[in-house]
This record gives sequence, structure tokens and C-alpha cells, in this order.
Amino acid sequence: MTSCKRWKTLQHILRKYGTSAKPKIIPDENVFDNIQKNTYKPKNHPGVFKPRTILLPESFITAANNVIADFPIKTLIEDGKSLINHLKDKRPPIETEEVKKIKKNIHDRVVAQTKIPEFQTEDERIKFKEAISNKVNSILKREVYHWKPVNYNTYNALVYLVSRAPAEYSVLAKIFLEIAERDREFKPRSLFDFGSGVGTATWAANLYWKKHLFEYFNVDSSSEMNDLAQILLQQGKGTNQMELRGVYYRQFLPATNTAYDLVVSAYTFLELPSQQSRLETVLNLWNKTQKYLIIVEQGSNAGFQIINELRDFILHVKNDASVGHIFSPCPHDQVCPRFTTDDGTPCNFETYYFNFPIGAVSLRRKERYSYIVFKKGERDTADPQWPRIVRETLVRSKHTVCRMCTKNAKLEEVIFTASKHGKSLYHCARATKWGELLPISLQTPKNDEGIEDGVEVNQKTED
Repeated sequence: MTSCKRWKTLQHILRKYGTSAKPKIIPDENVFDNIQKNTYKPKNHPGVFKPRTILLPESFITAANNVIADFPIKTLIEDGKSLINHLKDKRPPIETEEVKKIKKNIHDRVVAQTKIPEFQTEDERIKFKEAISNKVNSILKREVYHWKPVNYNTYNALVYLVSRAPAEYSVLAKIFLEIAERDREFKPRSLFDFGSGVGTATWAANLYWKKHLFEYFNVDSSSEMNDLAQILLQQGKGTNQMELRGVYYRQFLPATNTAYDLVVSAYTFLELPSQQSRLETVLNLWNKTQKYLIIVEQGSNAGFQIINELRDFILHVKNDASVGHIFSPCPHDQVCPRFTTDDGTPCNFETYYFNFPIGAVSLRRKERYSYIVFKKGERDTADPQWPRIVRETLVRSKHTVCRMCTKNAKLEEVIFTASKHGKSLYHCARATKWGELLPISLQTPKNDEGIEDGVEVNQKTED
């Protein structure tokens, strides 16, 4: 190939896949008009959701203290640390067919490395096969992740309350806050919580919609968890005086097709035994959803994998009763760009919370989580689909770096400066934190062939 031809080929590649093209930043006119009119300041623009640290209700803290009063606090705290580590490291169970393939490969490997003797009797042959089988099973246990659900008996339910309830409450309250801010017409009358645990979804929902909610349907496979959740609503004293009316507890999903305005499942799908059970369950929940379906998992690669699996499944459900779109965090319904990039980092977010003030001073901690919020119905044409900040905003001297997921299903990195983008937009970017929305749209330039120039920029999370 001549140098001229090579240069033309290179030019074609750069035009199609080049990284030099930068997206055009288009500020939202309504937002920036309001900023100019001093309706609100850049740090309080509509894509920012405050408060960023949500405190546990005092009544919940009091109830929890009453419940654990007769138990060894130090032991609960130490066992809570172990539970937290276990849940953060948890992965979905390996599918049965995959285990069979792995076991066969191990068996073939063991047989290839073993000298097969000449058998004098049938008993010798059987003992040899048993020895091979035992060795294969031993290797299988070492090399294959051993999944098992957590048994939430009375004590483990208390451990979960002490170690996980504050973080879980904070995550759900933060997600509910965005729904309440962006959809002010939403006044849910019913809540369905699958994997309800100690009832954090009920407490968090009451932070915004207590006057409107009349039914709280909680499903958890652990009867001890259900008992604990109920006692917490009785000031932790086990009396018959409930703080709320219309609260129900069950151990299994109901067979009825009753729909609920708000359906939640937090930190539950990693406890299900197979992909089939996960997909059947999420479809059941989607069919019970009147308005919003919220699913939350650990902010690990495993948690993100589960969220993306459920995300793709629901988006491909095709029937009139199941039409919906993603409300949050994705500003689009296309394939997740973080998942396809496969750079070893999950799409996750973080929130800050204070642990229970028991046995020690209440400390500020952070929780990383992955989540998805589906909304029934077609996407409103008035939805601006602002980009979501998907990594920590890097605030530096005279410039700010925002890593965003856009409505075009791309990951974009933009460096904002006051001189280039104007003071208002610059201060908006500085004020927008990880997980929030920036009131702009990004228009990617097109090349001569009408193909969008540029590729998305992917950054690993900076801790």
C-alpha cells in the first residue's frame, strides 16, 4: 500500500472512530434562565438532590435500641462487620449447566494426570472411580464459588438491623428523593416491598409520602425478619400499637395480580438461587408495578451484573401492559455503555449515612450501590434526559472534570472552565456530584459521512 493510500485509510478511521472530536455542550435554557433571574443559584439547580446525607428517623433509632437492649451489643457489632463483608463479596450462583461443564473439565484433567492401574477385581475399579470422584469434588469446592443464601434467624435479623439498616435506608431515601423531586405529581397510595427485611423501604417511603400511603405489603422469606420489621413499627416493644395502618407481612409472593404504585426490591436478587428465578421474580414484580419499580444491589461488579441483567430483561418485555422506560439512573433505554466497555468497574453510586449510635459514637460512612428505576408507560417527550454524573466530579483549580452517561448511551468526559463555558455552567458543574444530573445536552459532531465522531471516555472510579 502506498503512503498516500495509507494516509487516506488513516483519515477514514480517524473520522469514524477518532477521539479528537469533542461534544458540543448545550445548556438547558429554562434552567439557566432561572439562574440568571436568581430563582435559584447554580449549586441548587434541579439536577442536584438535597439533602445528600439523609439521617435515620429518631423513632427508628429508638425502636432499634429497644429491640437490641437485651442482646450483647459488642457481639452484634462484630458479627455485623462479618455480615457486611460477606454481602459485599457475594456473587450470583453459578448456573447448573456451567457447574457441570466445569466439573467435566476438572474430571478430564484429573484423569489425564492419573496413572490408571490394571484392576484385578470389580471392587478395585469401583474404589478407583470413587477416589477420582472425591478428588474432582475436592478441586471443584476450591475452584468454584460456593453460593448459599443467608439464613436470617432471630439473631441474624438483629445483626442485619444493626449493620445494614442505616445504609439501606440511606440508599432508598436517596432514590425516593429523586422520584419525589422530579415527579411531584406522584402520590403513591400503595407500596410493595420484595425482600423487605427490617422494613427500611417503608420507613424511607414515609419520609416523602406518609400522608398518601395507605397500604404497605412486605414480602420476606424469613418470618423472623417480618417479626422484627413489625416490632420496629411498634416502637421496638412488641405491642399491638402500630405507627402505621395497612401494613402486611408475607413470606411468599402473592399469586394475585394486584398492582402497587411503588414496588421495591433492595439487596434481594443476589439471594435468589438461579438466573431463571431472578428473571421470573423481576417479571412478577414488573407486572405488579403501577408506576415505579426500584431494584437495588451492592455496588460491586456482581451487583452491577445483576442490575444490568434485570435491566435488559425488562426492556425487552414486549406487551402493552408492560411498556415502560428507565427513569433513573440511565438517561436512555439503550444498551449500558459501562457494561459493554467491560473495563472492570461497575456502574455504581454512593451515599453517606450515619451508623446506629449504639456501642460507639455514630460515625459517618459511605455505601456504594447499583440500582435501576423503571417507570411504567412511554417516556414523556418533555423529559430533557440530562446526562448523569457516573463518577466522582473532579473539582480542580479553575476547571472541573465531569464523567457522564448521556441520552445517546455514551460515556463522555467534559472539562468545564468558566472562560470556555461561562460562569453559570461552570458553577453548575462544580456543584453537581456523583449520581446527580447536569442540566445540559451533549451533541456529538458528525463527520463527512454523517457518522457521529468521537468515542466515549471511560475512567475507573477514583477512591
